[in-house]
Amino acid sequence: MKSRKLFLTALLLLMISSACTAGSGTSALTFLRIAPSARAAGMGETFTAVADDVNASYWNPAGIANLDTMQLSFMHMFYWDSSSYEYLAFTAPLTDRIKLGAHLAYLNYGSMDKTLAGDSTVVGSFSPFDLVLAGTVAYKLSSALQAGVNIKLAMQTIDTDSVSALAFDGGLLYEMPFFLESLGGHDFVLGAAISNLGGAVNGDNLPLTLRGGFSAKFSVQSENDLLVAATAYYPFDSGTLCENLGAEFSVEKEFVLRAGYKFGYDAGSLTAGLGYKGTLPGIFAFTVDYAYAPSGNLGDTHRVSLGLVFEQEYRAGRSGPGVKIAPRRF
Repeated sequence: MKSRKLFLTALLLLMISSACTAGSGTSALTFLRIAPSARAAGMGETFTAVADDVNASYWNPAGIANLDTMQLSFMHMFYWDSSSYEYLAFTAPLTDRIKLGAHLAYLNYGSMDKTLAGDSTVVGSFSPFDLVLAGTVAYKLSSALQAGVNIKLAMQTIDTDSVSALAFDGGLLYEMPFFLESLGGHDFVLGAAISNLGGAVNGDNLPLTLRGGFSAKFSVQSENDLLVAATAYYPFDSGTLCENLGAEFSVEKEFVLRAGYKFGYDAGSLTAGLGYKGTLPGIFAFTVDYAYAPSGNLGDTHRVSLGLVFEQEYRAGRSGPGVKIAPRRF
């Protein structure tokens, strides 16, 4: 068993370090890189090894395997200029080991004038948009190891022209709960995910990315009230390795403060956020989150998310007698 754990640890670290050897180029459908979840954005996008709520379907689909209750999340982002970004995610257990999920993302660029070629005469308007639909399957291989995959359809529409492509994501989570025990840490988790595997669109590859990192919890004022995480992020088209650091601190188990910093990015560095956790007994637990992320000369982005965690625990496709208000690391 010890040799198996060492092998899995080495495998995850290899996936992370291999990002240093890739090449560069151009990409199509780059909106696939827009980060959903106000919680994840407030933590500096260090969610690869956290992946403990429904939004894991985007960041690391393996995290869905740890969710024992049905969850729903919606995010609205006030994006640059007149554009906006909407994100909806859902997950539900199928069995104790197999969990299913889905997410939808929609980027609306707003209304634009249509003019004649070589003339400034306005003859109408159009509203370009990007859309992605994804389905997730995650499997709990053991109490320490989870794996997950996404299959998704992405499309981009500009007036009467549109392109589309199929893409795939994959991820692993490996838990080492006693790794930082001597330092007061708990729930040490390694995570790795690869996103946007697929073919080319009009000669350009999809925005293939690789993420790897870790997360851990510490007790400061109350049990496990501080979550820290780090992620190495590698976009294959730019060939530049970036690093993200983030933290989440819970105050009285209801209010949450978040901060993060992103190294090596062309635009944006410091991020911040806050959240509130509550419950409607017998129905669901809920979270309301906000994140602020500056993007240099492009302006600032503001994300607002609402998450619901339904209390009834599911077992083997049927509702069980127990009630579970929150997943493992919610």
